[in-house]
Amino acid sequence: MHKFIKSVLIGLMIISHTNSVHAKTEAEKAAKDGLQAVTIFVDISRFNRKDGAAKKMTQSHQEFAQHGYALVAVNVYTENGDLEGFFVSYRKNHVNNKP
Repeated sequence: MHKFIKSVLIGLMIISHTNSVHAKTEAEKAAKDGLQAVTIFVDISRFNRKDGAAKKMTQSHQEFAQHGYALVAVNVYTENGDLEGFFVSYRKNHVNNKP
């Protein structure tokens, strides 16, 4: 039974690695998969919250904009009062309301 579970887990790791190799960013992956909307989690390190958070968010916004996505919402995620990151939602822009 353990061999079966181990085989399944290894297979899933290979599949997820293969998918991530082709898409360098979350934005690229969303565009490649044809997603009309996507929510990502931007993880913020405890040691680099102030500057790191702004840089990560700016980079994410730029990457999604390059792939035709617009920012919809940013929601703060905390645990025990500590900032852990942000849930950031984007939607695909459409020209003349056509997909």
